[in-house]
Amino acid sequence: MTLLRERRQLIFAAAAWCGAGAMAADQILARPAAADDAAPTFRALRPLRGHFDGGAWNNDVDRWQGRKHVAMQRLADQALRDHASAALLRQWMGEPDATLQPGHAAHARAIEMAQWLPVVSRAPQADAKIGVLVVYRWRGQHDQLAFVLEHDRVVAAGWLYERE
Repeated sequence: MTLLRERRQLIFAAAAWCGAGAMAADQILARPAAADDAAPTFRALRPLRGHFDGGAWNNDVDRWQGRKHVAMQRLADQALRDHASAALLRQWMGEPDATLQPGHAAHARAIEMAQWLPVVSRAPQADAKIGVLVVYRWRGQHDQLAFVLEHDRVVAAGWLYERE
């Protein structure tokens, strides 16, 4: 049995047990669970200054696999799986910290430097025609998460690490 089928059966059973009915279960299935949990966490932690933003060390925002890092990873995975629209990405994460247009040096450098996530994306090639990149900071400008948008949809995501 596939994971999706198991998840669907579990949700229908839970909805029936609660008396919510099948319609509520379908509504629950339509919601991206990872984004539902991770988006508020990211938005709450985003404005906090940590070590890489000139503040004091903050485990939630600075630590590898800290709360902000994990929330961003979950959002990236969900955006890739859903081929999320740019509007949905902004709903989850807010406005990007940077938008890099094709043809600019920063865009080409980001394409070359990113560690692309393998969920359902293919690693973009520096010489290929790549869409707009939207970038969200994890630890200031030190480490960032980039999404490739083509036709207003997420088609790839990757990390821009300083690689110290």
